[in-house]
Amino acid sequence: MTKADLKIPSPEELKAIVGTHLLWTKTPAKGKRGELSYCALPGIDLSGLDLHGMVFTGADLGGARFDGCNLAECDFFGANLSGAHLRGAKLTRAVLRGARLAGTDLEGADLHEADLREGVLYRHRGPRRPGEIESDGAAEGEMTNFFRADLSNAKLSGSVFKGAKLAGAIMANATMVDADFSGCDMTGVDLRGANLSRTNFTSARLTGAKMVGVSIDKTVFTGADLTGLMPEDLNQVKAWARDAKFDPPPVNNRDNFTAVIAAHEKWLQSDGREGKQAVFERADLSGIDLSGKLLRLVVFRRCSLSGADFGEARIFAVDFSGSDLREACFRGAKVSGGRFDGANLTGADLSGCRIAPLPLAGGGGQIATSFRGALISRSVFAGADVFAGDFSETALAGTGFPFRG
Repeated sequence: MTKADLKIPSPEELKAIVGTHLLWTKTPAKGKRGELSYCALPGIDLSGLDLHGMVFTGADLGGARFDGCNLAECDFFGANLSGAHLRGAKLTRAVLRGARLAGTDLEGADLHEADLREGVLYRHRGPRRPGEIESDGAAEGEMTNFFRADLSNAKLSGSVFKGAKLAGAIMANATMVDADFSGCDMTGVDLRGANLSRTNFTSARLTGAKMVGVSIDKTVFTGADLTGLMPEDLNQVKAWARDAKFDPPPVNNRDNFTAVIAAHEKWLQSDGREGKQAVFERADLSGIDLSGKLLRLVVFRRCSLSGADFGEARIFAVDFSGSDLREACFRGAKVSGGRFDGANLTGADLSGCRIAPLPLAGGGGQIATSFRGALISRSVFAGADVFAGDFSETALAGTGFPFRG
């Protein structure tokens, strides 16, 4: 099908189609579902409109603007969306099979359950018989901006995303069999539970990706950057990605924990002249028992501490930034000047915990306890005392967070 085959609707026709569709979205009996299949609409601006359910099969929408649109359940089968702007658009359950997405801007778009599988649209002239529209080939997402887009549960099998920007995208439980993500920036992407069978990640950047529960079979990670993974994510993929780049194993871990803490105590008592500060980074310390312990200036950066026990512990200026503290116990602990920035405290027990700033000696101010950007959903704070600190970018609604101010 060439551009000459496409219909060019007049401004009046276009206005009528869009107008009756907008009425249909509110009162289906009075309006009519919009049909713009096989239309030439390059550069059209429909930003901010509720167009859910509209049909754009085979349309030329190159450079079109759909920023902030509701495009849920729209049909873009075989459409050209090259260079189109869909920032913040809602594309839940949209059909994008065979759509051309080269250079498309989908930053912040919601593609939950969208269908981006392979599909090439064949339009036959004359009477149409069953089977004359076929699926074959691959959807294209080459050099597309999917930054922070929600692609959870999306069907991406056979799709080509070479060089696309997918940093921070949510692709949990997506089906990605035979898809090509070579050269993509997938920094911090959430792939938990995704099917990665025969997926190509050659030279892709997967720094800090979440990969727990992925299905891996003949998946290619040649030259991929898999640095910055949490221990549980590392355990999931390392055996299958021998030719990828990983961080060196952490120097301090569970095996030498006691010795590291002993050297740390010597470092504290000698004002740094002897021993060495305890710094654990990306270490798997899940389930460790530190209940009742005195912890001062210890660093647990991006560690796996899920299910760890800090009950009744005294914790002063300890750094938990970026760590996995799901289901951890801080019951009755005293936390002063702690750092929980970016930590995951989902389901943690902080009942009876006292969280406060740490005063500096000689009246030189204080170190605030910070939960900046932390996840604390389903955490328990019954009977806790929380004094002044940094809770910016932290969702507190519905948590019963006992902040005193």
